[in-house]
Amino acid sequence: MDSSNNGGNSNGLEKSSLSLYAQLPETLHKSAGIDTDATSVALKDPQGFIPQFVGDAVVEGFEADKVYSAKVKHKVFQLDNPAKEQTAATKEQSKKRKRANKSKALTAKEKRTLHVYDIPLESRKYELFLPLNTLWKGYMSEIFGSTTPTAFTQKLLKADLHGAIITVTRSKCPTYIGATGIVAQETENVFKIITPSNSLRVIPKVNNVFSIPIRNSVFTLHGNQFRYRASQRSTKKFKSRPTIDL
Repeated sequence: MDSSNNGGNSNGLEKSSLSLYAQLPETLHKSAGIDTDATSVALKDPQGFIPQFVGDAVVEGFEADKVYSAKVKHKVFQLDNPAKEQTAATKEQSKKRKRANKSKALTAKEKRTLHVYDIPLESRKYELFLPLNTLWKGYMSEIFGSTTPTAFTQKLLKADLHGAIITVTRSKCPTYIGATGIVAQETENVFKIITPSNSLRVIPKVNNVFSIPIRNSVFTLHGNQFRYRASQRSTKKFKSRPTIDL
């Protein structure tokens, strides 16, 4: 915008021409005492608002023309309403809304009430878990690779056992000895297995010794030293410990 448009800031459009009510009907302009001629000029030349605003904002001692040319001319400014200061009550309300909208994870008690981890009766069929066992065998083949059974033992300790066929070989409780099946669920303290007779058995890890056949080898797991969740085992560093037979 030329300096000729800015030179007469004091003689420019009156503030009434910049009114927010410039687009109201003419009848309302007259009743409110607004100069309709000046308003129409402002609408035809909306760029006149900027130099007028600069002229009104510049403090005494500075020339509005020079300030406009050096700081404002040919620059893009984003006009927005100033941010409102939030009171303590408003902040607390916004926090409550965020907490209410945030999704909450179920507690352990809620999971038990909703039976999240229960296996339905119709799903307790051995043949339904055979595909899972096939996937687990492929998973073990990738982990085993070309390593020896001794080196593979450390990998097995951190592996996921869902889908493995395990057998209780020794136990302080005689009723558990010989129990075999596909691992459907593993928790910190128990294995839930589906037996070939299509029944669900919960086998505690405490005081039980398990065997797992992999390729041409059979690996032994001592439940007392295996009391970790699957997610915890994957990051745990196991140390060699002496084992006391049951």
